[in-house]
Amino acid sequence: MSTYLYGIVAATHPARVDGMTGVGEEPGPVRVIDAGELKAVVGDVDAALRAKRRDLLAHETVLEALCLQGAVLPMRFGVVAEDDEAVIREVTARQGEYLASLSDVDGKVEMNLKVAHHEDAVLREILVEDGGLRRLNEDLRERGGTPDDRVRFGETVAAALAEREARDAAAIVAAVEAHARGQSDGPAVSGCFLNRSFLVDRAEVENFEAAVNAVSRSMGEVADIRIRGPLPPYSFTGAAQPA
Repeated sequence: MSTYLYGIVAATHPARVDGMTGVGEEPGPVRVIDAGELKAVVGDVDAALRAKRRDLLAHETVLEALCLQGAVLPMRFGVVAEDDEAVIREVTARQGEYLASLSDVDGKVEMNLKVAHHEDAVLREILVEDGGLRRLNEDLRERGGTPDDRVRFGETVAAALAEREARDAAAIVAAVEAHARGQSDGPAVSGCFLNRSFLVDRAEVENFEAAVNAVSRSMGEVADIRIRGPLPPYSFTGAAQPA
């Protein structure tokens, strides 16, 4: 068996994991090992661990439980060491770095926003706002136009949509960033023009959510704004991942 690492917390963190099971074909108990001024939250796994949905959810569940109890450095899925001693060596060797990272996220959580346009609604608004594009659309509907005409129209619409996405993304970020300590772009998500995470003080979470709801109402049916959190600060502890 190998040792699977979920996250790292300070020695003063409660790290209550009794009764929790983790990842693997035969999920074993989640446990805590001491490493100087830190603790590592671990479990036992087969070396041939695969990223199944159940395991991804188990990994996330452990980290969210730790986050509710205090600051945690969440590890990416699949961090496996030879044994407990290897984990202890890694954590103690980088103790200062890990303690600094924990200090940076202490009292904070991650809030993730994903935003997508409702295509029909935003295209209607674009045509209302842009008289030239609207007339071109009406002209094509009336006379059909050549294939080249339709291609040029499609390119013009795509450019207008990209400009609208950039404008709406900037407006959404401006509406919420005052309630955050930091922000980080996430990977591109199909159908979404914004995927961004914010580092938010726990005391500011309600204000952050209120700001998101306010901007969502102001955009009406044009955009779908999805908020997820509070989460462990996945997007703000990347440099603290073990080798």
